[in-house]
Amino acid sequence: MIKKSGFVAISGPTNSGKSTLLNSIFEKKVSIVSHKVQTTLKSLDAVKNYGDTQIVFIDTPGYYQKKNDANFIKDVLSGIERSDLLLIILDITSRFEYLEQIEKIVKNYKKKKFLIINKIDLVNNEYVLEKLSTISFIKNFDEVFYLSALKNKNIKKLLDHVSKSLPTQEWIYKKNNSTNISKESFLAEITREGILKYLNQEIPYQVSIETEKLVKSQNYTIHQKIIVSTISHKKIILGKNGSAIKSIGVYARIEMEKVLKAKCNLFLKVVLKKR
Repeated sequence: MIKKSGFVAISGPTNSGKSTLLNSIFEKKVSIVSHKVQTTLKSLDAVKNYGDTQIVFIDTPGYYQKKNDANFIKDVLSGIERSDLLLIILDITSRFEYLEQIEKIVKNYKKKKFLIINKIDLVNNEYVLEKLSTISFIKNFDEVFYLSALKNKNIKKLLDHVSKSLPTQEWIYKKNNSTNISKESFLAEITREGILKYLNQEIPYQVSIETEKLVKSQNYTIHQKIIVSTISHKKIILGKNGSAIKSIGVYARIEMEKVLKAKCNLFLKVVLKKR
């Protein structure tokens, strides 16, 4: 059997559907989803074994307004630079932003690159053609795909073309690997998803979550601490009479049970740690 494998970077503006696309490809949660900006903070590697091909998707942080953040830019570019194929994803229903940055990345990238137009189910063909005319560098892409990540439309077609475009070589990860992060780290990301869901403009993006204890018996018992740097952030996360932390905890527990396929007992505490 001839095996193929390679790294595929997914890049694009925040909220374009990168994480939703990954979750649709894997038919399970591998990346947290939020309508807030800056959801993906660090690159995530997600391993998809597709027939004889192992596709290692790199979910890079989405471009957002704070584009001069050196660490953010470094993380985006490092994910792209180590890839064998680049996927740029755009939300057809939103204003195309950061086209100047995308053009620079695409023109400097010397391997194959695909453009993905997401949420195609929400618009008509005339609208699509009008929007695409604003992308002056569209000819620099090897392929253009029109799909709906949420409704799983044309996902297989994309995977078929990705598979054909990767080099013939041995698989990079063992067959049963799914991501490059630990179970503890992924459970912490699920709690962060809950924080993004329930806290609006006041969201303290500097918050970090640590899974202190993960015990598996008949059910899972999970202890996590939410680390904040100011008293005001702690109050926001706790909420009035503990209402916010309760909503976050309920949401995170339900999502964890879906991922772990078992009942979970989740214990959260908010810790103040000044920087």
